[in-house]
Amino acid sequence: MELGHLFQGHALNAVDAKGRVSVPASFRALIGKRALANSLDPDNTLMIGEHGGGDCLTALDPVASAELDSRLRTSIEDMDELEARRADAFGSLESVKFDTAGRMQLSPMLRALGGIEDLAFFVGAGSTFQIWNPLTAMRKLPETSRNRKPLAFLLNERGIAA
Repeated sequence: MELGHLFQGHALNAVDAKGRVSVPASFRALIGKRALANSLDPDNTLMIGEHGGGDCLTALDPVASAELDSRLRTSIEDMDELEARRADAFGSLESVKFDTAGRMQLSPMLRALGGIEDLAFFVGAGSTFQIWNPLTAMRKLPETSRNRKPLAFLLNERGIAA
């Protein structure tokens, strides 16, 4: 992986009643760059599921999916355990396409898993990114998290007390 090809930054985007939300522009551009740098088709597809901590959603582009599979294969020798871990890691994900303007639709199940309502807080997490209900993020992110102040600022801009 080339330096600079990590998801960084944050955004607070509106979610409409049908679950449509825009992937932040910087994340969209990076998804394409990461795919091309790794000889993959930049097909605007994300794999999204519940984060391991259960408080938000996690989104993997094709590169992160391949990295996860590689890490599992190299760390687990027992085939039955590997199969079980792969099923847990990949079976719970949902394929979500976004259009050229970055609009994607979170299914009712994904919205329920992430507690996503009318706003989504996107946070870069290196090879993946997270999608939070912003109020949940304010409650659950550690007090020392550097994401809390930008989120509070963004919420205050929308007239929402953090």
